[in-house]
Amino acid sequence: MDDIEGSESISDRVADELQRRILNGAIPVGSWLRHNSIAEEFGVSRTPVREALRVLHARGIVTIVKNRGARVNGHSGRDVRELGQVRAAIEGLAAELAVERINDAQVAQMQRALDDFAEAIDRYTGSPELSESDEANERWSRTNSDFHSAIVTGSGNRQLMLSLEDIGRRLPLNSSYPAYAGNTRLLKQNLREHQRIAEAILAQDAEAARQAMVDHIKSASESLARFVEEHERRA
Repeated sequence: MDDIEGSESISDRVADELQRRILNGAIPVGSWLRHNSIAEEFGVSRTPVREALRVLHARGIVTIVKNRGARVNGHSGRDVRELGQVRAAIEGLAAELAVERINDAQVAQMQRALDDFAEAIDRYTGSPELSESDEANERWSRTNSDFHSAIVTGSGNRQLMLSLEDIGRRLPLNSSYPAYAGNTRLLKQNLREHQRIAEAILAQDAEAARQAMVDHIKSASESLARFVEEHERRA
């Protein structure tokens, strides 16, 4: 069982990394993903690579062609916006519910994530090389995930969490990062949006919390959609 779970974890990581590269244009739409080359790059066997490509196929990111590999479809700007609309509605409800249900540990996690995000902006902005590095990507992704998971868990609604997991399989939470990297204005805007959500939750204003979250998710989705469309025009 441990080996199977390990394989699934590896395949998920490979799938997420490949999707990140597809969204930021590093892997162009229309290109082919070959099992052998991916396995060699990631230092894994072909089994998790096959599973990763199946994951991407299920997300609509690639089309698997027998004996050839997988051809990159990519998400269009429209796909990103539509998925963002659904996520905004669900996470907006999560923020509304969290006003009454979030506990002290979850509040502490939310506030800690805000502080870490602000520190990351101070650390990496002003230096394009640093802000676009894997280190910056990992830190922002971690703090962003911590912030949103505190609120989603704080909603106390298991069905809501499952619905977000389903959306996340098609468009992972941190997919918007490539659109923010190297853009201090967007990063600071993202931080302000997080702060407005947290302030509304702590003030126990359910309607304001819901609206702040909806606005935040739509803003992030729009930034990513425009980023994707710009790369499509350059291709």
